[in-house]
Amino acid sequence: MRSQFKAMAGRIKAAASAIDGAVRQTHAARLAIMAANLRRPLPLIAMLLFATLLFCLFLAWSSARGVFIVLSPASPTGIMAGIAAAVAGLAVLELCAAFAITIMTAALQLAYDTGRHCVLALLAIASALGLAALAWRLAAEGAAAPAGAVLPILGLCGLVALTLWFRRAYLRPAYPGFRDFWVDIVEARHVLMRAAHGE
Repeated sequence: MRSQFKAMAGRIKAAASAIDGAVRQTHAARLAIMAANLRRPLPLIAMLLFATLLFCLFLAWSSARGVFIVLSPASPTGIMAGIAAAVAGLAVLELCAAFAITIMTAALQLAYDTGRHCVLALLAIASALGLAALAWRLAAEGAAAPAGAVLPILGLCGLVALTLWFRRAYLRPAYPGFRDFWVDIVEARHVLMRAAHGE
């Protein structure tokens, strides 16, 4: 009896380990791993990664909900519609997370090749364009605009905060939290590579 119990516990442990390994290989899990690993060395970047993951989850939930609404009339029990919605949501989540990681990899390579001044200029231009687009939308739609633009506004606030933090942290040596730009870029790339292997 004891040997059977040990064998069953070993199989359960092996199955749990396999599931954990499979989950760690997903792009969404890699985003979460990167955010956790960068929490102490680069907290603002970690928060942006976490916000990106939340946005991916929101898009996945919206897609799954849309699929369920469309298919539910043809599924009396709702089981098939629920399965299709879950598959669609997971697919959208993985696609969004993979796209975010690809963009992040390209951004780190660009930052490494161009330097901190160019990165700051790009962030400032992106922030200015975002603020101009938001002002134009508010002027065109009036009070109805903020209700449908919560996520873009939050994303723009994060971009502006990143720009201000970047300027203080990397271009103002008198700032108490002044950092070495190249060291942080190399560390972020190492974290990205470790996350790509589920570590």
